[in-house]
Amino acid sequence: MGVRYTLVNRTKKEELSFSHLLGSKMRELAGGAATSALVTWYLLKNQGDDIQFVSDTYEDWPFSKGKLEDLSSYQDRTEEYLKQLINEGILQDNGFEFRDEDEPDTVYIKDYENVWPK
Repeated sequence: MGVRYTLVNRTKKEELSFSHLLGSKMRELAGGAATSALVTWYLLKNQGDDIQFVSDTYEDWPFSKGKLEDLSSYQDRTEEYLKQLINEGILQDNGFEFRDEDEPDTVYIKDYENVWPK
């Protein structure tokens, strides 16, 4: 199945969960149009903060302070940063890649395309 990652900013107590995106595994994060742009944009906008990837498999906490349980109180900023990338003309929202018929509001994958520069 593979290890899934969340990008965690311990300084601001927030995260990028990559929810509703096509991938959160290592290769998907690096190779996906939305995920790679999202990580790069987030890191550039939050330089100097204590930021690390945290896996869903290991009981590791890569920070010198806090603990894994703290993550449940962190705010997910994925959607906010995706909107920034769309507004900057870097990503384009092409609707849904997948949407569950029974739970369309909660079970879905969005389709983002990197349109910089075309």
